[in-house]
Order: sequence, then structure tokens, then C-alpha cells
Amino acid sequence: MRDILYKRVDDGPLSAKLYPGNDYLTVAYVGFGGIAVNGPELREKLIRSHMGSYDLSPWFKVGNTTYDAYARFDVTSAKYVLVKKAELYRAHSFEHTFIRVFDEFLADDLYRFKSQIDETIEPGFVREGKPYPMKDHMYSFITGLFISEMRVGEEARRAVRKFRYVRNYLLSIRGYCLCRIVLFDLEDGIIFGNPAAQEVVKGYKKARYI
Repeated sequence: MRDILYKRVDDGPLSAKLYPGNDYLTVAYVGFGGIAVNGPELREKLIRSHMGSYDLSPWFKVGNTTYDAYARFDVTSAKYVLVKKAELYRAHSFEHTFIRVFDEFLADDLYRFKSQIDETIEPGFVREGKPYPMKDHMYSFITGLFISEMRVGEEARRAVRKFRYVRNYLLSIRGYCLCRIVLFDLEDGIIFGNPAAQEVVKGYKKARYI
């Protein structure tokens, strides 16, 4: 196994686990109560917030695009009557989160992500190459956490705020798939997203991520 080199980007104390990249480790001094001031810092803060509950893959490639990180979460819930053999229902829930830093996020970047959902992510990650998701599938969230170091232009803002993606399977018998987009505009210091992501946006604002 290849050795990992560790690279510090500040002189402050570390307050989180170290996160390995492909060639070296970037660690920014941003605790969960601190405010990220640039793209790499915010990226590391988002990655740390997914540790423990998500399976994390750094520098994850989808088609010709490399994301800074991919985080996968799944949970199964079930209800029984007295004994496990008498199962009333079972439900599988998933989330596929893609994190990426942009110099400037453009509307074309959103359209490219939508194409990746249609061509790769939904058929491959959600349905796993089958006509429908697995039995007892309840929902799958596809979440894009995108960081723009430069101000996001009006065209891209409108595109994000109007963006909708939802797909039902077998009249919802096999659940549904929903896409949430969260955009962090570091130059203007704002967080916004598409209609499906409003609760997520509120959470990041409350936690003062930027």
C-alpha cells in the first residue's frame, strides 16, 4: 500500500481526524464552530461533517469529472410484531453526496451534473444497473455540495434555484429518487440551493459554514 504524505496548510491545532487524499493530506484549521474562508477549508469541513456516518471516497471520478469527495450513506429500518419473523415492513434509504470546489460555479456545471445523474449516477448508483431499485427501496437522495470561490453569476443562481429532479419507481412502490443542490458562494458569503435542498441549506446556515 502506498504511503500517505501529510501536508499542513496552517499553524493552528488540529481538531478533527486526518483525511487522506490521493497523494497527500490537506488539513485546514476549521473546527465545527469555525467559519471556512476558502474552498479547500470548506471542503475539508464538509468532509469531516460526513465522517462516521458515511463511507467516504476522495477524488472520486464520474465520467470525465473528478469530485473532491464522494460520500455514501445507507440505512435500513424495519418494524416487527413481537418477533422478527413477523415483519410488518422494511425500508432502505440511501444518500449519494458529491463534493467539489470550483473557481467559479457556472450554469454549465449544473447542466453537466444533471447529465451525469441521467447517464451514470441514477442508473448506476441508485438502480445499480437494474430496471428498478432494490426491493423495499424507500428513497435515494443525490446531493451536490458545490463550492464556488468566486461570485456565482445570476444565470447560475437562477439555474440552481429552478433545478428539479425527482423520479418515482413503479408508482412509488419502489420508492423515489430526489436530487438536492447546495451551493456555497464564498465571495458573497451566501448559501443557497434548489427547492429540494431548502432544509439542508437552513442547516448549513444555522451551523455557520461560511
